[in-house]
Amino acid sequence: MEDGNGGSTPLHELIADDNADFIPRLEAKLILEAYPQRFVQLAYKKYAGYRLTDSEAHYYWREQKKAQKKLVEVS
Repeated sequence: MEDGNGGSTPLHELIADDNADFIPRLEAKLILEAYPQRFVQLAYKKYAGYRLTDSEAHYYWREQKKAQKKLVEVS
């Protein structure tokens, strides 16, 4: 297969490995789906280095406390 820049890669190297470990990605997706979408968006915004507005920070703080409380109850 050619990549458009003159380079080529054998087709067998592009096929997904049967032994690939996709379970952690699937688990992460399921965990993130358990949280409110807005909370996940703000967590990513904060992770990416963007500053949260006051209302976003308040919402994030409140949801973070709820998430921590759930984790303690499960443990």
